[in-house]
Amino acid sequence: MPRLVMMSGLPGSGKSTLSRMLAEQSGATLLRIDVFEQDLRNLHGPDFDVGTLGYQEGYERAARHLAAGHHVIADAVNAVEAARQGWRDVVGKSGADIVEIEILCSDVEENRIRLQTRDTGIAGLPPVDPEAAAARRWEPSSANPQRIDTAGRTAEACLRDLLERTALT
Repeated sequence: MPRLVMMSGLPGSGKSTLSRMLAEQSGATLLRIDVFEQDLRNLHGPDFDVGTLGYQEGYERAARHLAAGHHVIADAVNAVEAARQGWRDVVGKSGADIVEIEILCSDVEENRIRLQTRDTGIAGLPPVDPEAAAARRWEPSSANPQRIDTAGRTAEACLRDLLERTALT
């Protein structure tokens, strides 16, 4: 049965790195909302307000991939319950399974350094300012997601946890 892995977490948590590694290891389709949002800005201009359009694109692509029997990894901040519910709705309509994972970095200094030194890997997408990331609103999830704290851990160790929790091997 196809499975959607909803990867949620604030910028600098390690979510996108782990999502990419999980996709490479498992062969699942990776949907990165930052890519869809930056594509919209590239098309309409840097000040274009993407609103929820990037998420809508992700939901539509996830539905298609799940219907085709593919596992999907949804890499998005998912800071509000409405965004997370969108993924759940896609899964509900497709009959697929869902695994909700929240990635966090509990070490504030480590998170700040990550944000200051990372390359987003997306042409035109600037790095997230640490102060803006710290001020970002986060709504607790209603679904009690599995949490992986990346602070002080290697990406490989976190990936092992992720593979175990998602059963995508």
